[in-house]
Amino acid sequence: MKRFIIAALVAVAGWFAAQAQSMPAPEKYNDYLEQVAAMEQSRAEFLMTATMETLAKDPKAYRQMMELAERRFSDAADPIHNEGLYMVVLKHASEKFVLSNTEKEKQRLLLEGAKKNMVGSIATDFDYITPSDKNVHHLKDLKADYILVYFNNPDCEACETVKERLAGNELINKMVNDKKLIVLAIYPYDDQKLWKKAKYPKMMINGWNQSRQIEYAELYDLPTLPCFYLLDKDYKVLIKNEGSLNKVEAKLKELTTEQVAGPAPATPATPAATPAAPQRPVAVTAPADDPNTARSEQMMGYMLENKSQELYDNLSDKVKSQAQPTTFDGALSQVESKMGKYISHEPWEIRQIQGHNAYTSMMKFEKGQLGLVIVYDENGKMMGFNMVPAQALGH
Repeated sequence: MKRFIIAALVAVAGWFAAQAQSMPAPEKYNDYLEQVAAMEQSRAEFLMTATMETLAKDPKAYRQMMELAERRFSDAADPIHNEGLYMVVLKHASEKFVLSNTEKEKQRLLLEGAKKNMVGSIATDFDYITPSDKNVHHLKDLKADYILVYFNNPDCEACETVKERLAGNELINKMVNDKKLIVLAIYPYDDQKLWKKAKYPKMMINGWNQSRQIEYAELYDLPTLPCFYLLDKDYKVLIKNEGSLNKVEAKLKELTTEQVAGPAPATPATPAATPAAPQRPVAVTAPADDPNTARSEQMMGYMLENKSQELYDNLSDKVKSQAQPTTFDGALSQVESKMGKYISHEPWEIRQIQGHNAYTSMMKFEKGQLGLVIVYDENGKMMGFNMVPAQALGH
């Protein structure tokens, strides 16, 4: 499955990353990264991988994009800070033969740090003491619906500003008073005197990681301070390394609104009162006499029969230079290892994606369904060939 997805990314790079390819200067990458960061996460990660793959043939452009992407995606204070996209860039840079071995090792180490306490994982426990007693406390001694860990440095001006904003935040204070939220401020470094003379609001626990394990054992990835980690009652990470209090508040509002509101009542709304839902690309049945319908059936046949050379031969010239025949070897077997045996597929449909006709069909396997998407240029050559989750096609 992984190999097939990588193959698909190589094939669609010329289609999805055309904007990045045409950008002559690194300052123009900024606009591109902001557009990518505004997309739905899985699509943004897909596109960022395709972009890095496309730029890999130009080491100078690759480094420019890599450095800018790392700076913008990894900085907790940046408006488009995005740990997932940062990891996509690090993973590509540490695996591909574009950078020197020394550069790749640096990216690999950064990737290892970024993997720590990922969203959805259980946060690593750590110890701390407070000014009021000498007892050692632990993160996982805390019991509340949510725990907001505020990594900070009293010597940091931005940290002091955020601390004041925390003290005056209405939602956070209400949740603390209702015992729904615990705010744990943690100083992870070694200046005990600095920590002791600092003042913290009563609505938060003031802690110092006296053992220094957070720093020495690199328990948490803390590229900049201040930063927040938001955990649920089971210590699962909901937000990681976030520098924006606004984003933390928005997440808490989302979580508490879901709890209070519950499922929406099943009462019909008038058309005028119903907000427009985000639309997936509209699908129409592909005509039987459409040449690309027959081509799509043929391409699927090549995939089912493991005819990688034939798939490669049907790529457009623009994309072909970024792939090779072996790219498609074992495509179906990779999918079947996860989804079970292939059973059948539904009729072909046409959707408009990024201004191109995409021919799609739902493929049925023993354990579920996947959508096959094939995009053609004006000459009937493939610009993209990929598997997507069924829900991406509205199934």
